[in-house]
Amino acid sequence: MTILKLRQANNPESTTKLAYIRELPAILQNHQTQQEMKIELYPTFDSVFADEQLKGIFYPLCAIELNDEKNTKLFFVSSNGIWTNESNSTENNNNTYTKFNLIGNKYQFNGNIELYNGYETAKQIFQILETDFEENGKKYLDNKTKTEEYINQAKSKISIPESIEFDIDYYIQTFYEFSINKLNFQLTTEFGAFRGIIDGWGKSEKTSPIVYEVSSDNNSSFADIEINAEYLFPKSIKLTDYEKIGQVIGFEFFTDGNDSMKPLHPY
Repeated sequence: MTILKLRQANNPESTTKLAYIRELPAILQNHQTQQEMKIELYPTFDSVFADEQLKGIFYPLCAIELNDEKNTKLFFVSSNGIWTNESNSTENNNNTYTKFNLIGNKYQFNGNIELYNGYETAKQIFQILETDFEENGKKYLDNKTKTEEYINQAKSKISIPESIEFDIDYYIQTFYEFSINKLNFQLTTEFGAFRGIIDGWGKSEKTSPIVYEVSSDNNSSFADIEINAEYLFPKSIKLTDYEKIGQVIGFEFFTDGNDSMKPLHPY
């Protein structure tokens, strides 16, 4: 089974990600609701990916278990925190989309890892940040450490020269917001509250469904993708052949508001 994740960049601060899944029956189009899906926030990296090649590059956001005969699991993932280099594009991954194989309910990467600027540096930094957060994350949460303060603290512990290709501040910011959001959820079961904790934002009165229904109306980012599909996809991908599963909203996981949508192929 092949999965295709689309990335549509409207500007550097706001991108849209999509995934296409083959050889499965339609989900939301057949009126299965988010309440009928099993949704797991923050699955472990090892439960999502077949190997560690993308560790430090992709973040697992949530898993959904489909109500089919195989109880198939699919995953919303994000490569926030790293810019891409289009000169390293391939048919399996570029600035627009990334292909995965779904093998044993895990994603297997088929693309060129050099697409992601500074990927080697990112993997080194991730290990340092992850170890530090395991030891001090609760302290950062209790102290409501702001993002800028955390970035400065983290950079003082990292002896890697800055690069115009690798945006270290953006990378650390993404890691911190993801990690503080995840830790707070694990301790309180409150999702998407990181801006209130580290930036003093007011608490939202709305409860997030986590996975939202994909909309094709003229005001949605999905409508833009449908309109421009012939320019965004290779000829082998026909968007009209796919059904929609749902979407997660990027700003509930990070400051950088990337939405992740999952249309589904009815083969």
